[in-house]
Amino acid sequence: MKKGLFILIVSLLIGLGIISQNETAFAGTMEYSIKANIPKNQINKKLTYFDLYMKPGAEQTISLTVKNNSSEKIDLMIEPNTAVTNQNGVIDYSKNNQKKDRSLKYAFSDLISPKQKVTLKGNQTKKVPFTIQMLDEPFDGVILGGFYVYEINQGAKKQEDDNVQINNEFSYVIGVKLTETDKRVKPNLKLNKVQAGLMNYRTVVTANLQNTEAMIVNNLEVNARITKEGNRKMLHSSEKNGVSMAPNSNFDFPISWDNQALEPGKYHIYITAKDGDQTWKFDKMFEIKGDDSKKLNKEAVELEKDYTLIFAGIGVLIAVLIILVIILLRRKKSGEKHEEE
Repeated sequence: MKKGLFILIVSLLIGLGIISQNETAFAGTMEYSIKANIPKNQINKKLTYFDLYMKPGAEQTISLTVKNNSSEKIDLMIEPNTAVTNQNGVIDYSKNNQKKDRSLKYAFSDLISPKQKVTLKGNQTKKVPFTIQMLDEPFDGVILGGFYVYEINQGAKKQEDDNVQINNEFSYVIGVKLTETDKRVKPNLKLNKVQAGLMNYRTVVTANLQNTEAMIVNNLEVNARITKEGNRKMLHSSEKNGVSMAPNSNFDFPISWDNQALEPGKYHIYITAKDGDQTWKFDKMFEIKGDDSKKLNKEAVELEKDYTLIFAGIGVLIAVLIILVIILLRRKKSGEKHEEE
């Protein structure tokens, strides 16, 4: 299993509370385990991640319990990171020092003590404290972050089975949601820059969607279609369900160009996004410039070739040859006629 895919699955399940983070979780496959020590100001005590009600200016120490399930010493890194939205439309807690969205006023990573390195002897258990210092200015909505935990220099832990090597690299995520008031804040989406690009070395156009409010977006359905400027015929489209967005975050929503070359010109994008309660509709003009299309098409893989010009050239050549043959035949007949006379 690839590292990125496993981290994504674990992060999703833990963040949703589907996987309980107790000391026996993944005991059969993971060398360590971690759990949140839930404090009294937890809003929903059934959750296994932190869901805290705090007051402006309040200071509080929360803690995680980490356990080494192996007999060998391990070094862990625990990073408190601000939640962002990754390119898959998933809330991600693993990004350290990520560039802040311009609408974000209060970043989780700015309110909590720094990351910590934790060394555990074989079968040792430790409680690791972190201090949250809320700002004096009150706010509505939520501040979202999480603890991203991974083994330092774990390298490639190899497991051999019938000459097959499997590299196992695991990590944990425990979310933290901070709230000061009961006032409900509605998410708000905004369409920013639309541009051509590559994703996994394949041609795409990306539309940057931004959640400008301090509220989580859940179960977002996004539909996008692209036409040429002044033409209603759809060139490319994309649909994605179950998109989630962190508060005050943005991500690039990709519209596949279906392995076709990016042709320079002016285009129009139409996007509809629904979260069950609200619907947002956007349309925007954008341009793919010649220099950009040449560079991207050159770097793209599995690009379908456009043979239109080639076929047109062959057609013209055949037509010219036919005309030349007809002319030569007529001249030949004319010459024979003169000889007979």
